[in-house]
Amino acid sequence: MTITRRSDSSCLVYGFEGRLTFRDSVAFEAVVGEIAATRLPWVRFDLSALDYLDSYGIGLIALARDAAEQAGARLELSGPHGAVAEVLSRIAFDFFPHGDDSLRISPLHCSEGQARVALAGDFRVRDQGLFLPVIQSALADDFQTLLLDMGQLRFIDSIGVSLIMTAADELRKTGKELVLGHPTGSVRELLRLTAIDTVVQVVEAV
Repeated sequence: MTITRRSDSSCLVYGFEGRLTFRDSVAFEAVVGEIAATRLPWVRFDLSALDYLDSYGIGLIALARDAAEQAGARLELSGPHGAVAEVLSRIAFDFFPHGDDSLRISPLHCSEGQARVALAGDFRVRDQGLFLPVIQSALADDFQTLLLDMGQLRFIDSIGVSLIMTAADELRKTGKELVLGHPTGSVRELLRLTAIDTVVQVVEAV
């Protein structure tokens, strides 16, 4: 099996090509170690070139999931096909985005007085039920700053913008601050057009 690695401001991506079996345990242990040490909120396994996965390989992926959770990140699998997709479909792990445009939220991770949560996909009116519990949890935790990482967020509508402003207001009432991290593309433009970036701190790197 061949493993490739790349990363951007908020996502660590591994590509797998060939067959993932017990023979790959040593190479995969190195991947798990990197994931455990990551400070990025998203880890993605690109399985589009993976042709075979046995039960030992499934166990290795489970180890990677556990390492990501301990690091405050979320692991997602993308592009499985054929026999690999069939095997993974039988597993109850919540590894897969529920449609390309679904909103996904990473675990809330606290470190050194700062909490971090990351968004990916599209943030629409239908997703307020997913986002509000995050804010409620953030209000209850002991930290000074909540970093909302938007590096993997592709789209946000007006309701999403309103919810972010509500979150900023609620956090401010408790002496906390909301910081928006690395918005890109249309998300960054909407923040500029609505002037949110004049009342909520926006940082280009997280």
